[in-house]
Amino acid sequence: MAEVRVYNMKGEEVGTSDLPEEIFGTGVSTHVLWEVVRAEELNARSGTAAAKDRSEIKLSGAKPWRQKHTGHARAGSYRSPIWVGGGVAHGPHPRKWSLKINRKVRRKAVAGILGERLSEGNLRLVRDLHCSGKTREIAEMIRDHGLEGRKTLILVDEADRTTLRAVRNLRDARAASARSVNVRTLVGSEVVLLSEAAVDLLKERVL
Repeated sequence: MAEVRVYNMKGEEVGTSDLPEEIFGTGVSTHVLWEVVRAEELNARSGTAAAKDRSEIKLSGAKPWRQKHTGHARAGSYRSPIWVGGGVAHGPHPRKWSLKINRKVRRKAVAGILGERLSEGNLRLVRDLHCSGKTREIAEMIRDHGLEGRKTLILVDEADRTTLRAVRNLRDARAASARSVNVRTLVGSEVVLLSEAAVDLLKERVL
């Protein structure tokens, strides 16, 4: 079993707890993390960017002027990309950016980054983590833990709406459901605070 330090909301250490070795005692390669984060970023793209090329522009197909003896440069179409109102050369078109990642690889990445934070001493279990929905309460907890200025991720149950709402106005802190937090968010955090309910959700998700 992996051992984690347990704190209360005032930042006082109140003991230790055992966590599943399969989640918090494993490592992960940088390449696996890169693969999963890349897939999450690509899947977040809408792929709806579009620009009209010269074939889609509704302008006359006539040649603007004759080829020679006008004093103008040669021109063959009003729809040319070099003309104002013409088509866009090599512009974007709607496409699918989605990239599939196997469930086992995603689980391995989640477990690996959590294990890495634990080995660094940057993962803590917070006993009786709760708030009334006020940002001040979470800000005080972060200050009491000595985490001001550090990118802190708080993992809770998705039913804990008050904590999720209270963290929104904090610049260096984020809160997410342990059931659905993505690897990109985990990688971008320096410190991870777990509620007791979050540990159970992570067991369901990874094991």
